[in-house]
Amino acid sequence: MKYIAGFILLVCLASATDLDLVRINAVKMDDIKSLDRNGVIINQVNPDHIVAEISGDMYRMVRSRGFDIEVIQKNITEIYRQNSIAESSRSQYLTYDTFVDSMIAMATNYPAICRLDTLGYSHQNRLLLIMKISDNVEIDEVEPEVHFEANVHGDEKIGWAVSFWMIRYLLENYPEDTLVQRLVDTREIWIAPMVNPDGFAAHSRYNGRSVDLNRNWGWMWGDEWNCGTDFMSENEARRFVEHFWRHSFVTYVSFHAGTIYISEPWSYTSYMQPPEQNLLHHLSQGYAYFTGYPYGQGSVGMYSINGCTKDYDYGCGGEMGWSIEVCYYKTPSPDSIDPIFDRDRPAMLRLMHKAGQGIHGYVYDSLSVEPTKLRSLIYVGPSNWRSYSRSDNGDFHRFYLPGTYSVTVLSPGYEPKTIDSVVVPANTPDSSVYIEVGLIPNPELPIYATELIGTRYVTTSYNMTYPVKAIGPHDDQSYQVDGNKWIVLGFDCPIRDYPGNDMTVYRSTGSGTATVKVSNVWYGPWQTLGTANEAVNDFDINTVSLDSARYVRIEASSTFMLDAVEALQAPTGITKGGDDPELIRPLFEITPTVLRKGDLLQVSNSHQSPVTIRLFNLLGQQLRDEMIEPGMSYWSMVDLPAGIYFLAGPEIASARRIVLID
Repeated sequence: MKYIAGFILLVCLASATDLDLVRINAVKMDDIKSLDRNGVIINQVNPDHIVAEISGDMYRMVRSRGFDIEVIQKNITEIYRQNSIAESSRSQYLTYDTFVDSMIAMATNYPAICRLDTLGYSHQNRLLLIMKISDNVEIDEVEPEVHFEANVHGDEKIGWAVSFWMIRYLLENYPEDTLVQRLVDTREIWIAPMVNPDGFAAHSRYNGRSVDLNRNWGWMWGDEWNCGTDFMSENEARRFVEHFWRHSFVTYVSFHAGTIYISEPWSYTSYMQPPEQNLLHHLSQGYAYFTGYPYGQGSVGMYSINGCTKDYDYGCGGEMGWSIEVCYYKTPSPDSIDPIFDRDRPAMLRLMHKAGQGIHGYVYDSLSVEPTKLRSLIYVGPSNWRSYSRSDNGDFHRFYLPGTYSVTVLSPGYEPKTIDSVVVPANTPDSSVYIEVGLIPNPELPIYATELIGTRYVTTSYNMTYPVKAIGPHDDQSYQVDGNKWIVLGFDCPIRDYPGNDMTVYRSTGSGTATVKVSNVWYGPWQTLGTANEAVNDFDINTVSLDSARYVRIEASSTFMLDAVEALQAPTGITKGGDDPELIRPLFEITPTVLRKGDLLQVSNSHQSPVTIRLFNLLGQQLRDEMIEPGMSYWSMVDLPAGIYFLAGPEIASARRIVLID
């Protein structure tokens, strides 16, 4: 067992909620998982023993399983508590209140290069604060974004200190340090030192509802101790994941403590390696060069867990992600803060620099010559692991090593596009290449799920599929939804109710069945459309009285090979009269479908009475509601910005896709 110099050793009477630091001998990997799921907090994993924290009532349970326990330190919780309030002539820990005051003061003193944001509130109504640092801080520039966070576990306060001190370092050194200037001027740096303020205030691993936030996220959620009532059930997880959905980070780091290790994806399985492990290793090696920390796949170098943050951010967002353990003790003496930060600082700066390396680009609509207004799926071959462009500006950044790659871009309502022979150069300042990708709109193509929101854990010894294979158009690449498990998918372009069936669930192989549910909120409530039990399964969202839906939940009754979920774009014309072609006639026609702002939209109403039509944008927001008389009418679009719109009419259940260009 290693000790940090200056660590305060106190012997206190343990209470029911306090923990002892112990060594548990002769533990195998399967034993570790079982102990972890029974509430033993695992810190270090060694070949013949583990170092862990247990409460007084856990001794009998651990010993009943045949393990020998050696006590390293009684009531380690109280020691950490005392360290967190100890005075120091150097750096020291802050209380929650002084942390908030300090973040406000930094934002006030350096307004040109930092902005303090509140993502929301914790369960006990404490602020979830994050600092953005960049040269044009009020503007979302087309720059690589990086994210650092800490204190997901509230008692791991040395991680808080490392990230908090990085904010101070960047702000204070920007005027003179040329490296800091270059990074602040060319990156968007986001730092959230206190993800779990309730746990921080209570000196507890868990949040205010006794949930382990590093088991609560949506990549393979469940089957863990205190993992929450549902995936991302906690305020802290929800506010941070929604923050990630608004951005496209290149790198993600969550600082932890209790051991020393650079933990890469995956932590949920040791049966598969991440598709871009070479990239993760390269960046881990750079971090280890400065710190000396060992690195590797989390489930191999430590132990397997479900629902952790780094697996979600790499799995769902394509961000190069790590949990970095910076100290054997979770809250060492405050005299340890400066040496640990000095050790990690150059490694953190290198990660900021590396975010600029690789492939940068811009995705736009080739007709309007504007950003596509939807996030696009970015696949870099040959690994073809997915990341995203920004919906607001079409910007994307993907870390890659020098070499030659293919880049495929998919966006609902557009023809897919692949650019071959994209060369990431070597020996340039950022070793990067910039490409522009113009996508051709095609109203005949279906829309499809673009986002993995969450999925329940899998039996990893036989399920070797990834849930992200279920997003995008159907392509015979599928995710195996095990029996009694589920997956939640999101649509950037809403599923709309049109006459007949609106969406299709594709099963690639097998005979499995699944219940199909929809909602307009990513965590429900859910409404059941029916059962998918064929290769192609069609559903009408009107059967649950919805006119639109953004999220689909697939709950498997038996092994269901989910290929994709697709939905209709607005049909080009609406007819009535049954299936007899002789009785079918158009009742509602709109021309042209692509027009400039000065053009007039022609609406032909073949009804015998007026028809109400509504104008929606891509987010499903209603912009207009007008009565159209029988015959031909003309509608000016001059007051609308360029983009894609839908016209629909409740009387005729009709819709049409309109592209407006400048």
